Amino acid sequence: MPKILIDLHVELEDGATHEVVADQRDVAKWEIQDFGCPFDAIGDRPHLALRWLAWSVMSRRSLTALSWLDFDAVCVEVSDSGDGDDVDIEVAEPDPGRPAPSEETSSSSPGAPGSH
Repeated sequence: MPKILIDLHVELEDGATHEVVADQRDVAKWEIQDFGCPFDAIGDRPHLALRWLAWSVMSRRSLTALSWLDFDAVCVEVSDSGDGDDVDIEVAEPDPGRPAPSEETSSSSPGAPGSH
């Protein structure tokens, strides 16, 4: 499964800003919320999703003690802090100890008896 990293820039009402990175832990928690949705459908609620993910990672890292509702009330804006892509998905390289699957079969047998 791809590794999910979401770089977020968070601006709060008091002028404080935070650069945080949400990951699969935060996305999984988002998906089970009553108002959440599957991650591949996050485009349906992009602002809510980014704000909630920012709160989740900041809570997890002890950067805020606010409840979700209190955080949402003082959060001015959450935006991606990357190069314009909201989500950076890193795909792990194949295990070098295992050969990559090929489209060709290595068997040269004509098949089981009676299969023709």
